[in-house]
Amino acid sequence: MTKESHGFVVTSDIFNGLTIDTDEQDFSTEENFEPKLGDAIPQWKGEGIRGLWVKIHLAHSFVVPVCSKLGFDYNHAQSGYVMMTKWLPDEEENKLPEYANQFLGVAGFVLNEKKELLVIRERFSVIQSKPWKLPGGLADKGEDLAVTARREVVEETGIEAEFVSVLGFRHQHNFRFGCSDWYFICLMKALTTEIKHCPQEIAECKWISIEEYLSDPHLTEANKFFVQCYLNQQKNGGLTISPTLIDSWNKKTQHNIYAVHPLPKEFNPHHGH
Repeated sequence: MTKESHGFVVTSDIFNGLTIDTDEQDFSTEENFEPKLGDAIPQWKGEGIRGLWVKIHLAHSFVVPVCSKLGFDYNHAQSGYVMMTKWLPDEEENKLPEYANQFLGVAGFVLNEKKELLVIRERFSVIQSKPWKLPGGLADKGEDLAVTARREVVEETGIEAEFVSVLGFRHQHNFRFGCSDWYFICLMKALTTEIKHCPQEIAECKWISIEEYLSDPHLTEANKFFVQCYLNQQKNGGLTISPTLIDSWNKKTQHNIYAVHPLPKEFNPHHGH
């Protein structure tokens, strides 16, 4: 709910916090911002307000040192703004949530009709041997796993592929910028076969048999494990992890819930036995 409070236009939240968006404020007299905010903070504290958020747009960057002086700290920054926060209760631990601290990566385990695997060699790699790996990359905002997998595969290799299921995922910590990293491997069916790899990112790309890929001495342990996941799936009855669209709590949208389902018949070697 948006309202006026102690000279500011604020938005309240369900946790008894307030957000000040600098785009909603009157900055006709910038020099008055600091004393006005300084006066408002103890009044909000006395009213039981727990957390303050200030969304500072680029045009109002002068607010950053003001907020810093008044005890605010950085929460996160995005293109065009920085968010700063201040926790008000003295007797309670700071409960304001951190900003997003996880990366989401997706790779395509793409098989053609010959059951050959699509692999790439990156142009730039932290591993000196530049091993063959699966095409993939980071999910964009608002992307489902299947969408990311299809996009990354076609961007890097030129191959159109269809999402089938999740083979497995890795969760590691202390990744880029100290964040954690989720890395999902998606089983995919190739819809085209002609490779047209991206020369800016990819040095080489090819189809390879599973056996030849596993025999590569430079294959990472993680990719070796994901291949084994596929082989185990084929050997042990064809169960897989795939999404189902389920209504959200308010019925206004739907979300993917990933659970165990039978593998589609074209990928299930036991189908019809």
